[in-house]
Amino acid sequence: MASFIIYSIRWAVTLTLLYSIYRLLLRRETFHRLNRWVLLAILLVSPLLPLMPLQTDEPTAMETVLTRIEKPLVSLSPNENVTEYTIATQENENEKSGLWVRYCAYIYIIGVAVALSIYLFRLLTLVHLLRRCQRISHPIVPKDVHLMLDMRIKQPSSWMHWIFIGPIDLKQNAETVLRHELAHVRMGHSWDVILCDLSCRLLWCLPFIWMLRQDLVDVHEFQADEAVLHGGVTLEDYEHLLVRKAVQTQVLPIMNTLRRGAVKKRFSMMHCSRSSRWSRLKLLYLVPALVTCLWVSAKTEVYTTYLNGKLATQEELESIDPSTIEHVDVIHPQKKVFIETVSESVDTGELLPEVRPEDAYIDKVEQMPQFHGGEAAMYQYISQHKRYPKIAIENDAEGTVNVVFFVEEDGSITNVKALEPSPTLDKSNIVVTAYRQENTNKPALDKDEGNRALQDFSEELIRGMPPFEPGRQQGKAVRTKVTLPIMYQLN
Repeated sequence: MASFIIYSIRWAVTLTLLYSIYRLLLRRETFHRLNRWVLLAILLVSPLLPLMPLQTDEPTAMETVLTRIEKPLVSLSPNENVTEYTIATQENENEKSGLWVRYCAYIYIIGVAVALSIYLFRLLTLVHLLRRCQRISHPIVPKDVHLMLDMRIKQPSSWMHWIFIGPIDLKQNAETVLRHELAHVRMGHSWDVILCDLSCRLLWCLPFIWMLRQDLVDVHEFQADEAVLHGGVTLEDYEHLLVRKAVQTQVLPIMNTLRRGAVKKRFSMMHCSRSSRWSRLKLLYLVPALVTCLWVSAKTEVYTTYLNGKLATQEELESIDPSTIEHVDVIHPQKKVFIETVSESVDTGELLPEVRPEDAYIDKVEQMPQFHGGEAAMYQYISQHKRYPKIAIENDAEGTVNVVFFVEEDGSITNVKALEPSPTLDKSNIVVTAYRQENTNKPALDKDEGNRALQDFSEELIRGMPPFEPGRQQGKAVRTKVTLPIMYQLN
């Protein structure tokens, strides 16, 4: 639930930025079709931009604010221990602000549920209206559009391919009213309203989404008014009809009606001159707005850092002496960083530099370390990540590489060291094969370079493996030394 609330905030900020450009620059233009598509694009793009995997090295100001909001929302997750979280927040100096954030989140979630329930009730009311009405025909209404008559309807309206009309309008203003509603049906305005209504329910506390909805409704009415006037109805007669209908009650907010939108605004749009074609260039202002929205939606690329096989804290990373770092492995697909250091008191001539020389390890234990899911899962993981180094193929390097490493008490892998390939091919369950490329013009073979390539890749493969189930001695997790052979064979 916390993730949904953070996503909704990003969505709301994106929509606000894009809609502000439209309201400032395009709202008063007479490009009704263009304005309609711009508003629909805002409705479609604003929820999608926060889902784009844009990564940054440094956290943005927006992400910093959202991080502070997200911490108190963790308790909304059903997997969290609320009691422990409450105790932790009592020790936090920002406890009160965290409570306010959670209270606001509860209000928002309840509001979404209520808004969706009201919308569902209106849809059910519309279904009831459809069952109550009687279908009739009219010369200007095509067969694929259903004209529905009901004695209690005072305000003509439409939804999808249904047009609702009362007996008075059918007798006095049938042609003008039907041309207006047919314009709504043919242009598919109901689909726009459905999309906008769903966005309004999910962002019910954002005033800009309701302003966007009103602007979209106005554009629909401008388009329908143009269709009526182009159909032969005089401007004076149409204005009189709108004034008479302005005092009548609207049927349902989810339907298109003749009196929808501000009548004064519609009169002004009918009498104003057409906008210049150059006004369309104002759309270019949406480009920097989109860039800003991408920046707002950007997230910091977070890597999990392990120091000597254990999950490292920020304080531990800051206290590392750079001169003691033996090597750093970054595995991008898994977003992990493995840092191994060497103590000054360790003899670097030994096979493995001990990270914790004071701790003993055990070669044989009652229960050896095991990959999560068993050996089959381990071999499947290795088969998906293994490859034969190109340098080793070029130098005809092959053999069995024994990789020695430690599985710590928490299951992490440390002190990975690959031995030189043995000249004889031992039988091994992990086999990496490649085809030897015959080339009579190739230079002299460098076996040492090929062997080093096999060793380096073997170490990289093991370091990238997820944590093991630790070895156990008398039921207690112990640090265990493991040797895993990997056979490289050229065919």
